[in-house]
Amino acid sequence: YFLAGLKQIQSPHIKEVRGRGLMIAMELFKETGGARPFCYQLADRGVLCKETHENTIRFAPPLVIKKDDVDWALEQIDAVMKA
Repeated sequence: YFLAGLKQIQSPHIKEVRGRGLMIAMELFKETGGARPFCYQLADRGVLCKETHENTIRFAPPLVIKKDDVDWALEQIDAVMKA
């Protein structure tokens, strides 16, 4: 559900969204300036994630996450990626 929601986000920054289960990665284009600024913006909105390999954002929510929490996180991620 989370992976499908991330794939629905339309942003010029996103190159690819991939994952298995709740280990999910969002790869950004190099031209965006790296994933770290996006991770800081997401953290300011309450979404914890980790930048890896400069251009990739890693999401690894807890296995007990609820659908409402995923929906909220998707709203925050969508807002950051479209800003």
